[in-house]
Amino acid sequence: MKKEDKSEVKKKRKLKFHVKVILFIILLIVYAFTIGTKGIYVRDYVIKTKRLSSEFNGFKILHFSDLQYGSTMKKSDVKKLVKKINETKADLVIFTGDLISSNKNINEEEESFLKEQFSKINSEYGKYFVLGDEDDNNVISILSVAGFTNLSNNPQEVYIDNTNPILLINDKITAFMPNYKTNAYKIMVIHDPDEFTDYKDYNFQMVLSGHTLNGSLNIYGIKNVFIDSKYTKSYQKIGNTKLFVSPGLGTKNIKARLFNHPTINLYRFVIN
Repeated sequence: MKKEDKSEVKKKRKLKFHVKVILFIILLIVYAFTIGTKGIYVRDYVIKTKRLSSEFNGFKILHFSDLQYGSTMKKSDVKKLVKKINETKADLVIFTGDLISSNKNINEEEESFLKEQFSKINSEYGKYFVLGDEDDNNVISILSVAGFTNLSNNPQEVYIDNTNPILLINDKITAFMPNYKTNAYKIMVIHDPDEFTDYKDYNFQMVLSGHTLNGSLNIYGIKNVFIDSKYTKSYQKIGNTKLFVSPGLGTKNIKARLFNHPTINLYRFVIN
C-alpha cells in the first residue's frame, strides 16, 4: 500500500472515531433530558442495630425528597410516586423538602391535586416532613392537610407498644436534646446535608436529607461539580452516624438527569 493510501486510511479512521464520539455525546444528552428523568426507583437499605427492641425488626421507613413539582415531575408522576410509596408498605414516611419547583406557580386546582394525592399515602406510624429552601407556607398547608406532621421545632417519638422509641428531630435541637432519653434511636431529619455539620456531637444514629439530588448529572470524574455540598455521596458514615442523601425526584437548574433516575429510599430495620 502506498504511503498516500495509508495516510488516507488513517484520516478515515480518525473521522469515524470523531463521529462516534459526537454521536455518543448526542445520545447521552437525549437520554439525560428524556429517559433519565423518567421512572421512580426504590433504593433499599438494610439498617442493622441493637439499639431498638425486637418489635422494630422489619420496620420500614420510606424517605423521599425534592419532588420539585412543575419541573420534570408532572401530575402523572405524582400519581406514580404515591402508588410506588404505598407498594413498599412502609411503616413510616418522611419527606425532606422542596415540594414545588421555584419556577412553578401552582393554581388552586393543582394545590387541591397535591393535597388529595399525598393524603393517599399510607403509613401506620405517621408521615413527617421538613421544609426545603424553596418551600413556603403554601407547602406547609398542602402537606399538613395531607396528614404530614411538620418536624420543625417539633420532635416526635415513634413507639411500638412501650418499647424504646425512634426519635425524629429537625436541626433546631439544642433546646430539645437534653430532654430525651439517650437510648432512643435518634434520626435527624434535614433538607440540606450540610446542616448536619454543627450537630456531629449529638450522636445521631441516622441523618436523612436531600437538596443535592446527588449531583443530578452523575458523570464520572466531574459529578461533584454539580453538588453544592461537602457531602457528595448518597450514603456515608460519619463517626457512628449513617448519613443518607436522597437522589430526589425532580430537577432544578437543568431539566435533565444522567445515570441518576428519580429515586426514593427505603430503610429496613434488622434488630440483631
